[in-house]
Amino acid sequence: MKKEHVFKNGIEYKECSTCKRILELSNFSKNKPSWDGFKPYCKECASKKGKIYRKENHEDDLRRKKEWYSDTKNMIEERTKKELTLGFKICSKCNNKLEIKKFRQRPNGGFFTVCRECENKYNKNYRKENPDVYKANHAISEQRRRERSKDVVSNFTNIDWKICKKFFNSECAYCGRKLKNLTQDHFIPLSKGGNYTKDNIIPVCRNCNCQKHNKDFYTWYKEQKFYSKERENKIINYLRTFK
Repeated sequence: MKKEHVFKNGIEYKECSTCKRILELSNFSKNKPSWDGFKPYCKECASKKGKIYRKENHEDDLRRKKEWYSDTKNMIEERTKKELTLGFKICSKCNNKLEIKKFRQRPNGGFFTVCRECENKYNKNYRKENPDVYKANHAISEQRRRERSKDVVSNFTNIDWKICKKFFNSECAYCGRKLKNLTQDHFIPLSKGGNYTKDNIIPVCRNCNCQKHNKDFYTWYKEQKFYSKERENKIINYLRTFK
């Protein structure tokens, strides 16, 4: 039985089906199938339920995450193999039928629809028209190059990055902001023995990346206003998948 929302001083409230508290609507996660578009229980209760479930089903949860990663990787490899077997592709820009090697490989499998030559022309014009954006992206590329040259294990791939962002729903793993341009953060900083590997890289916004810098995650994260036990568990469970 649905319970109508309560309005007080222009603020909308709802009763949590679990703890029975009357809370502001912002304390409930969105859920399209529900009559009001929100889950019946509050975020705090959801976090507690999730913690209990993960504790009781730790092995199954870990197995499912490993299976998900394996299935996603196999799907990407199969998509690439299919196009390689075909051998040719028509560029969506110049409409020329070209060898598949003339196209750049996509991180999620297969090859881009625009050939390298057309892509290079576009990038050249983009650099001229957007110098600031280009400089920022170039700085990130240089950072990755420097990391590879250091005495660290460096085998994190574009496919790993695509899967990583997909797992976190293209959201910052720390604050939860949904962004198109997420940065790669070393969970264990390079200065403290961390590597550039899939068990040490998570997607975060630039602001969180700069704030954390080379600090210890467990100390730094709990001091932040946006701290979330639910997101903390998600990060830890994701990284444990590769152990």
